[in-house]
This record gives sequence, C-alpha cells and structure tokens, in this order.
Amino acid sequence: MHGKLIASGCEKELSHEDLVRIISSLGKPSVIATDVSPAPDFVMRIASRFHIRLFVPDRSLLVEEKRKIGKKIQNPHIRDAYAAAVKAYRNYDSTLLRIDKSDTVLHKGLIKHLVLQGHSAAEAEFILTKKEEKKIETVEKKASPQKQKRDERVLSLLKETENLRKALEMERESRKNLEEKLKKSTSSRTTEVSRDKEVQRLQGQVARLQTYIARLKRKKRK
Repeated sequence: MHGKLIASGCEKELSHEDLVRIISSLGKPSVIATDVSPAPDFVMRIASRFHIRLFVPDRSLLVEEKRKIGKKIQNPHIRDAYAAAVKAYRNYDSTLLRIDKSDTVLHKGLIKHLVLQGHSAAEAEFILTKKEEKKIETVEKKASPQKQKRDERVLSLLKETENLRKALEMERESRKNLEEKLKKSTSSRTTEVSRDKEVQRLQGQVARLQTYIARLKRKKRK
C-alpha cells in the first residue's frame, strides 16, 4: 500500500493452491497484477480466487521497461513480477496518497482495499462504519424502515458528492490543460476571445459544482 516490496520469489510448476497459500501467508491482497496484456489465464484465476481486482497494463511491458523498473533485481522472472506490481501501484498511487492524507478515524488500509475494489472513498467509509456498528451491537435488532431509508439516503448523498467531486476535478484539469495550451498559442485576437469565453464557461461550471456540493454537505449534516 506504500509502494514497498514485501516479498518476492520464483517457483517452477507452481499450482494455484500453492500460490494462493504463499500469498495468503504474507497478508490479504488487494490487487493482482500482470506484465502482459491480455492477462494469462493463470493470473486471472488467482485474482478470481481472492475475489479482487486484476490490473492489466494497456500493453505488454517491454523488456527494457521492466529492466529499468527493476534494475536492482537479477532474476528476470522476479523482475517481471516486480515491474507488474510497480505499474499497478503507480496506477493507484494518487488515490492511495489521498486516503493517507485524509482525516478519517477509520482504518486507512481497509479503506484503500475497498477503494481498489471499485468503491469510492465515501462508500468505503460508510461500509466500514456499518461494520463497526454491527460489532458494537450486543443484540441483533431488525432495522426499522425509517432507519433503512435514512441509511440509503446518506449513501446516496455520499455517492452523489463523490461523483461531483470527481466532476469538479475533471473540470479543473480541463481548465488547467486549456490554460496551458492557450499560453503557448500565438494566434489572433479571435483566439483570445474564444479562450476568455471558454475560461468563463469553465469557471461558471466549477462555481455551480462547488455550490451544489456545499448544499449536499448541508443536507448531509441535517
């Protein structure tokens, strides 16, 4: 979860059961990665055994690329596996770092695991919070319809807030890219007018999203 190598190894004619046992002895995996695309059937079956996400690169990694990533590793098979793991980590590192910097009181490792399986951070926290509540309860009671509706409403608001946050990030990135392109542009005044209009449009969208997110937060607090 922090980009550090925990263990590595190389075995000949290893069965699925043997590999599952070895991985399980090291901890609970969150992602299985491969260095080739499409993924081999063996790798897909391992990911399926753990019921977790499989990371497959857009294209098979080149030998030179794998040598550069694992330049301190001599065994080519271990180097290939290491390169696959590093590529997978780099694909998610910004998300993992954002969770590390969050002020949540919940177990960040568990949040990361759920996020890597496709949940948003907000959904992950909601799931873990519900699990903690069940642990605390000494007697199981059937949830009232009113409580169920409230939980569903909270989860819906969390999902909507997360989607809006992603949309806001995309708008900011789009605006940043546009401004960088326009800085390099040497076109006429017509281009400058178009740029100003586009920037104003993006600023308006960002302002509307921020207002909507603030309104959702107020509803959530209520």
